[in-house]
Amino acid sequence: MADDAVYESFLQEQRLALFEYLGEGVFRRIGPPPTFLTGILGGNAATAAALRLGESMPFLDNFIPDAEEFWNSHSEGRAESGAWVEKGKDGSERALEASAVWLAGRKILLLQNPQDRYDERVRVLQTARDSLLVHEKLLREIQKKEILLHCIVHDLSQPLTAIRGSLSLLKLQSMAPEFKEVLEIAERQSEKQETMIRGILEAFSAELAAQQVVQSDPSKAPDLAQCAEKTVEAFQTAFQERGAQIVLSPELDLTREWRVKGEESRLLRIFGNLVENALRHTPARSTVVLGATTDEDIVTGFVDDEGPGLPEDATATRLFALFAKGKGERAGKAGLGLYFCKMTVERWGGTIGCENRPTVGARFWFRLPCAQRHSK
Repeated sequence: MADDAVYESFLQEQRLALFEYLGEGVFRRIGPPPTFLTGILGGNAATAAALRLGESMPFLDNFIPDAEEFWNSHSEGRAESGAWVEKGKDGSERALEASAVWLAGRKILLLQNPQDRYDERVRVLQTARDSLLVHEKLLREIQKKEILLHCIVHDLSQPLTAIRGSLSLLKLQSMAPEFKEVLEIAERQSEKQETMIRGILEAFSAELAAQQVVQSDPSKAPDLAQCAEKTVEAFQTAFQERGAQIVLSPELDLTREWRVKGEESRLLRIFGNLVENALRHTPARSTVVLGATTDEDIVTGFVDDEGPGLPEDATATRLFALFAKGKGERAGKAGLGLYFCKMTVERWGGTIGCENRPTVGARFWFRLPCAQRHSK
């Protein structure tokens, strides 16, 4: 019948043999013998109606008393033999597992060949090992390139120092006004170049340091709200000179803790870089607002401005990329500030982004995991 064919196919597919226990070590086979059983018992023995399985499989013979004890106790669940390896009539070895269960009021022994499952586990473990080796190799290559980059940038700064020194000496000499103008241009460009080189070194040094942040004591984790407050204080003068203001969000509760995973000096720099970015686009008589919100185990810090908003073609991926510069950026900016924010936040297990506000301006935000919640 069709149902019998499905039943037999299922047993074959699962590498499963069913036997009813008749007592005195004798079993009656239920359904067709799977291939693995034929290989162990031999063709004639595997097709017999009644079998003494323990005589052909010593390990199973030791399990039968445990199975009998389980059946006689009428306990729920099953008794497991654990895995063992059986040598067949043809000399090949096969992994086996046995289980004693009650089915439809009968004592049933399930004999299974889990070879496919074991093979799959081996493949998964091997794939994991291969991936780990590739990952470790990639890390070593990254470290080599980072060291090389630091050496290159450091070496570039040395001749630049000599150039600036030479320009300073030339400035002391008497020369025509047109030459002085050229000299001043050279000085400005050398200062700009030095600033860019220093920024690259700081960014990559910070990236390496961010990877090493370990907080064994959550009480020493930085408080994001306090960092926002310190940033507002630090930038008050710069905003007043521009005819604008910087404030904390009135909804920010400073009486509670806002501790996050990270390190305070770099968290202050993240806020500082985002505020500097807002200051460059903030019109007079406008306000930049710093604040924070929390959602379960995530704290979000944000900087809202009232500038022109993000350009239509601006995306977070582009704006936070290394050396990225938005349209209208002032000269001297190497595009490292937002990149520093991105790589530091992500090293700490967070995310960062930006979006236009519903009314006017833009919001730059970053999310970090809470270090630990404390009740007050």
